[in-house]
Formats: sequence, C-alpha cells, structure tokens
Amino acid sequence: MMQLGGVDGLLTLRAPRATCEVWFQHGRLVFARGGDQSGTLGDELVRRGLLDRDACEDAASLRRGRRGGPRIGTILVERGAIRREDLEAVLRERIKAAIYDAVEWTEGRFTFEAGAQALDEDVLLDVGLESLLLECMTRLDHARRGPEAGERGVS
Repeated sequence: MMQLGGVDGLLTLRAPRATCEVWFQHGRLVFARGGDQSGTLGDELVRRGLLDRDACEDAASLRRGRRGGPRIGTILVERGAIRREDLEAVLRERIKAAIYDAVEWTEGRFTFEAGAQALDEDVLLDVGLESLLLECMTRLDHARRGPEAGERGVS
C-alpha cells in the first residue's frame, strides 16, 4: 500500500521488546532502523574491515563537536576514510536486518506519521519493497523449515 500510494512518512512498528522505524519517500523505503541491530554504524564498519578504528573514533569525536551537522557516515566519506558505495552497502544491510527482525514478530502495534521525513539522515537509500519482502518471506520460510530444507532444494 505504501508503494502504490506513493506516500511519504514514518511507519513505526512496536513489539513488546523492540521498535523498528521505517521511512518512506514517494512510496519507496529510504531508511530504517531498529530491531536487532547491535552496535553503532562505525563499529560495524570497523568489524567488517572497511574502516580503521582510529578513523572511526576521529569521526565520532568530530560528530560530537558538530551537533546538527553531518552524520558519522557522511563525515567518513568526506574525509576519505570510506567509499560512499561501501557505506551504502552497509546501510542497506542494516535496513534489511531491521525489516527482517520486524517481520518475525508475532505481536505488536504500528503507527504511521504521514509526511515525516528522515531529516537527520544524510544517506538515504531507495530500497524496493517487493524484493525486500520476498527476501523476508524466503528467509522466514527457510528458518521455519530448517537449513536442510534449502539444501534439498525444497522451497
């Protein structure tokens, strides 16, 4: 419905122990956060070997000194510490992880704030909902059937 309606806004999903926020622009998912994400973006970039720990700490320090300024990812790209493509790939994976986690919930509530923008995010993506939801359903199916189901070619 979001995509067909071409809506802008914030969909907030709340479960008893978790929250997931999903932003849409013109019906396309542009950002999401929440779910089971552990650690900061900088920590994840370091863990994946895309960023040096010192560069991460320098950017975090610079970010703390410039409230209201660019986010840490943008600072890292501007300083040449990471390529924008790598940053976007990690953000895309974090968005998928947040959505995957929320799809597995068995109870919860949602609210939608029409017109809300992800204003505090410097890097917005354009994630296709159809393919993302298909990935979610495939992942859930494999999780329920067990890893051996995928190995036998059963779907």
